[in-house]
Amino acid sequence: MDKITEKSTSHLTEAETAPAVTKLSSEVEKPRFWENPTFLFVLMGVLTMIVMIGTYFIAQRYDDPMIVIASVSIVAGITTLIGGITIKTIDQLSQTNRMKTEFVSIASHQLRTPLSIIKWYTEFLLKPEKQKNLTADQLGYIKTINQSNLRMIRLVNDLLDISRVESGKIQIRPEATNIVELTKNIMAENHALADQKKIKLQLKYSDSIPLLLVDSKRMGMVIENLLSNAIKYTRHDKQGVVSINLSEDGKKLLFSIADNGVGIPASDHKNIFKKFFRANNTMKLKTSGTGLGLFIAKAIVESHKGKMWFVSREDEGTTFYFNLPLKQKKLGA
Repeated sequence: MDKITEKSTSHLTEAETAPAVTKLSSEVEKPRFWENPTFLFVLMGVLTMIVMIGTYFIAQRYDDPMIVIASVSIVAGITTLIGGITIKTIDQLSQTNRMKTEFVSIASHQLRTPLSIIKWYTEFLLKPEKQKNLTADQLGYIKTINQSNLRMIRLVNDLLDISRVESGKIQIRPEATNIVELTKNIMAENHALADQKKIKLQLKYSDSIPLLLVDSKRMGMVIENLLSNAIKYTRHDKQGVVSINLSEDGKKLLFSIADNGVGIPASDHKNIFKKFFRANNTMKLKTSGTGLGLFIAKAIVESHKGKMWFVSREDEGTTFYFNLPLKQKKLGA
């Protein structure tokens, strides 16, 4: 992509050179304070109070009802005007947000095809029989390309999920799912990373847990995100332990995953489920991440009529919880 861009701009003269993105007026223009919906709502409230108080005092001072009607009408007209501006501003914000979501969705869909092709070719070149024709440096380059491409694919998939969540079109295909087996499979997939960091993985569950009517693929994404985060944010120099517990809590399944990692600072608790947010202390670990995983995980759980929350103390660890409605069908039935 860099070569294409370089080629297309190499024929431009200095006068024709496109302006830097940071200088585009649409990017640097700041909204005027009177177009802020919060400001307009507050102003409407203040004016309403002024109308009520003013009407009282005017009515006390003047006997002529026309004076009272005229004063109230003037303020009511101003309030109506502000209300119209507020509605217009909110409509513009809504339209802009909708356009942004559509753009992200379209761009992400368009990126999936070339990324899938790169993935197919890199995996083809990494087959044992193909590695014989490659030097050690070439093999290292291909592995780097493959790892970077996989990260980009995960980001594109996350962006697609974000656009679905924001547009209310997240697709849930429920089926009878053995949540215990699903958890075991995801733990097995992450054992190599845990062993590399010398982290012990533990699983506790009740034998009476029934099958759940959930989207197994999306619930797998939730568990994968929570487990990979727990492993990622436990330091190498600490005897790490990640414990998963599945139990019945009334008519709901309670899933918890606890670690003794870096924890989440109290000041970041309120933002932890926001898009693109990463706690300040995680930056010191130099771990990769987009800050989208927990936002998506919470949306998936809530789309299953469940709830997600956490308890955490900095430098002591974090426990994430979520619950899901139980389907009354026993395992193995």
